[in-house]
Amino acid sequence: MKKFLRVIAYIIGFILLALVVVYIIFSIKWNRTSKANLALLGPEAPVLTVDNHSFRDLNKNGRLDVYEDARRPVDDRVEDLLSQMNLQEKAGLQFITMIGIGIDGGLHEAPTWRDPMSLMFSANSTMIAKKKMNHFNIFQAPPDPTTLLTWHNAVQKMAERTRLGIPLTIASDPRHGTTDNIGAGIPTPFFSGWPSPLGFGAIGDSSVVEQFADVARQEYTAVGIRVALHPQIDLATEPRWARISGSFSEDASLTAKLANAYIRGFQGDNLGHQSVACMTKHFPGGGPQADGEDAHFEYGQDQVYPGDRFDYHLAPFRAALDAGTAQIMPYY
Repeated sequence: MKKFLRVIAYIIGFILLALVVVYIIFSIKWNRTSKANLALLGPEAPVLTVDNHSFRDLNKNGRLDVYEDARRPVDDRVEDLLSQMNLQEKAGLQFITMIGIGIDGGLHEAPTWRDPMSLMFSANSTMIAKKKMNHFNIFQAPPDPTTLLTWHNAVQKMAERTRLGIPLTIASDPRHGTTDNIGAGIPTPFFSGWPSPLGFGAIGDSSVVEQFADVARQEYTAVGIRVALHPQIDLATEPRWARISGSFSEDASLTAKLANAYIRGFQGDNLGHQSVACMTKHFPGGGPQADGEDAHFEYGQDQVYPGDRFDYHLAPFRAALDAGTAQIMPYY
């Protein structure tokens, strides 16, 4: 028996030693990667004073470019910025992916045992400095708003140090529900609590939905979230479909009415500096998946629209477009 226990102790000790060695090796690798990425960055943007107004010199060229001048029309600023971007920077703008939030609001440059989910994410500097990306979806739920805001300020400061200093756009799935539904909703304790979309559908009052969206907009902007990966306006006509909880109802007219109010509450009448842009989903209606499968996966690729009801499922998206939704997320 003693010999058996001794063997077990040796095995456990070997496993622990191996884990320590692996962690040290990867820590060295993560540290080197971070240093190499950060070396690609320049200084922070200096401040220019023009006509008694202060502006950040985002490309650090010592003069106020059109895209840096908040007084200029948006279209002119976009054209000027595009004219200065290289191909890699333009490619980086075409993608959105998840990004990690560092412990205690720091930059996420390496995984940590304190947050197992951190293993999922590349270093912030890899995404921003090396891959030139600007659009990100946050997947974690920090313990308090200060942590999220501190990280947001730090990661925007990193973006400021890129060649053109293009700010990041931070997006999120819904955060005001009460249940954790990975990939569809992220309960965030320091935000206000509201009914699920099905609950709003049961209430059926567009003014309540708009009130919710306005409150959520203020909470999002307070911590730097500027894109809502919602509302989900698929019609829940297939009872086996796994994402019914994120939809308002199976009723196209009711869903259209609530979608309009939802978008209005987040965006306002027009997109502006106080808006949160809505990415309405999943065009052209993901509810009627064959056998109720989820189109996030290959086995759920078939949308069938029983009874030739395609136009019925399209109706809420027409309402979303009428409401001015900033973006549309297609199904997969």
